[in-house]
Amino acid sequence: MYSEILIDFFKRHNLYDEEMFKYLQEHTDIIDYRDEDTRVCIGCGYLINNKNNKLERFRICIPKVVDNKTALISIHEIVHGIVGYKNLNKKFKNDIIIEALAFLYEKLFINESNDPSLVKYGLYLDSLIEDNDEEKYKYALFARDYLLMNYEKDYYKMEKLSKKLTKKYNKSIKN
Repeated sequence: MYSEILIDFFKRHNLYDEEMFKYLQEHTDIIDYRDEDTRVCIGCGYLINNKNNKLERFRICIPKVVDNKTALISIHEIVHGIVGYKNLNKKFKNDIIIEALAFLYEKLFINESNDPSLVKYGLYLDSLIEDNDEEKYKYALFARDYLLMNYEKDYYKMEKLSKKLTKKYNKSIKN
């Protein structure tokens, strides 16, 4: 169900696991990006149990990959799904870590693409965050750049580094 472009990307970055991707695909809806009414559905929704804060399930909605832009959007949301999969039935907090990791893999795809229109689109997305009032997204963008400078093809190392950066951010906003 996922396009070969997506599968190849995740394989190149050591994020592909056949069992996990089977699960992800079973929990993914694919929409037509050209239909503006369905675009609002794009995302990854997490169901967290209010009593124990454990992640019970999630659902991903991505556009059908027809070009680099729709592939980029899909990569972002699938990374949210990967984070969800790795945290199923565990205490879970939907925070900056998740965005920083999704932004990281987006940027890797942009850098690999050699597509000027995708680079321009990536700059546009960054500007939306920079103009946003929510500090956590600005920090996630900063964290992405730090993760990119320290990138290793090891999800757990990137997640650990992202958690470390998030702890620093949380301490800074408390002071």
